[in-house]
Amino acid sequence: MTKISKLNFFNKRKIKNLIPFLNKDKNNSFLQLLSVSPFGGIHNLLPLKYKFLDESYIIEEGGECLGAATISPIVGNHSKLAITQLFFSENAYDVAKQLLEFLISHYGANGASAFYVLINEIQSDLINLFLSGCGFRQCSAEETWEVTKRTFQKPSTIKYRRLKDSDLKEISDIYNDSLITYFKPTLERSSQEFAETFCHGLTYSTSYRYVVEDYSSGRILGYFLVSTDDDENYVVDFNYSDGYEINPEGFMYFAIREILKRRRHFKLFVKTKRYLKTSERQKEFFVSNNFQWLKTRLLLVKDFYKLIKQESPVKEFIMLGETIVR
Repeated sequence: MTKISKLNFFNKRKIKNLIPFLNKDKNNSFLQLLSVSPFGGIHNLLPLKYKFLDESYIIEEGGECLGAATISPIVGNHSKLAITQLFFSENAYDVAKQLLEFLISHYGANGASAFYVLINEIQSDLINLFLSGCGFRQCSAEETWEVTKRTFQKPSTIKYRRLKDSDLKEISDIYNDSLITYFKPTLERSSQEFAETFCHGLTYSTSYRYVVEDYSSGRILGYFLVSTDDDENYVVDFNYSDGYEINPEGFMYFAIREILKRRRHFKLFVKTKRYLKTSERQKEFFVSNNFQWLKTRLLLVKDFYKLIKQESPVKEFIMLGETIVR
């Protein structure tokens, strides 16, 4: 009999023989990837809108673990969830499909309306599982680059500071304005999605948020986020208003300066997101500075829309016992 249950301290050892199919490049153990937390018992009792930690499930048959998956909440919007980890035995795609369908049904019943997953473009079988097996659709893609230099020129026209809650509306406006129009219905973000979760100190990664301002006027022109899971590999996510000519070199200078305050030796990565208008300019900068391209991941989405009842364009009139349709 097949059983799906939450991953916990007592059954976590069952997954050590499974193969990771998402985020395989992380240098963490499988237990860290599947996010077993001492706060899990309390977190399980919270309704979806208050969840802030990853949640992992395993699928078993006859006491044997066949697969595992992790769902991660998106800060500030409880209706959006990301599938961040997926483990199963080799070629056991039917098992993975059953587990994914359970997660979508379970969280969908609790209020989730959109699920996101990033998959390496070379994993064609896994992509087909999500597209054909689970009803996802391909939305866009993200490219990951390794920063191969540490010295960038200090900008003279922009400055930076830590992001404050009062900046969230401006930051969300910059992000949403920079979205290519086609992707806005799916990828627009509210201001709260840029905020820190109330219990951010208990989450599995560390992040630091900053805004970039015009040096003379103080006008916010962009933002960047520095995050790490292990205090060794850092990722810089930055964006800026496409209405200004801004050199990405300033963002790199600021980000490295902040990381060096915490760590002398580290690896640094950046991303280009094809759904942003600024992605091509960022990519040109990465290529011209000899950043090393590592991978391209496809962004797949499964979302549920509420149908809006519309008036029928067909109108009937009764005249002298006859029905006239217009």
